[in-house]
Amino acid sequence: MRKKDSEQSQDPVWLTTFADAMSLMLTFFVMLYAATTLDKSKLEPALGSLKGALGIMEKTKPAIVSTPEIVKESEQIAEKIQHFAVSQGLEKEIRVKVVRGGVRVSLASPILFDLGKAELKPGILPLLDEIAGTLKGIPNEIVIEGHTDNLPIHTERFPSNWELSAARAISVARHFIKKGLAPSRIGVVGYADSRPLFPNDTPEHRARNRRVEIFIREKDAA
Repeated sequence: MRKKDSEQSQDPVWLTTFADAMSLMLTFFVMLYAATTLDKSKLEPALGSLKGALGIMEKTKPAIVSTPEIVKESEQIAEKIQHFAVSQGLEKEIRVKVVRGGVRVSLASPILFDLGKAELKPGILPLLDEIAGTLKGIPNEIVIEGHTDNLPIHTERFPSNWELSAARAISVARHFIKKGLAPSRIGVVGYADSRPLFPNDTPEHRARNRRVEIFIREKDAA
């Protein structure tokens, strides 16, 4: 009789496994509830560990790979813009590079604007027209970035370099739109002096840091 009573008191194996699973699920929901008050950066690693214990796999986005055709197209865009810049004697003020994700055209601010201004100089319009004509023939998205040096500006129109850099990028964007580019293709951002190419320690370096960059995104690979 004692042996029979002992056997009856033992829990089935499946019940232990079920209890473990319920404990994990309870912990999971408690952590979700706590997410409203916990720091997200601290919570995510813990949730990741719990998901691994439960066998939950997260989907990862496939990496976008530049195909040879896309790279060749970027090179053709860069070559066309660079060739026109050279023909206008502007090769020192304009830098065109094929970079990861597209083509970056860097225009020195002195050829675009007067110091502390955001109105385009008439002399730069032929180059911008050429770039706009090139961009009209392709569907790529465009991001126009404004950059300044670290010299402060305090005017009614431009309380700081943030407003100045954004206004300069907007001036270029408006010119492109005037030349027929769809506004939906264009993004604008002002970085002020937060992304210098060189230390702002000499007049030459500050002049190089004052610039507008046009980033022509690659088309997504099919």
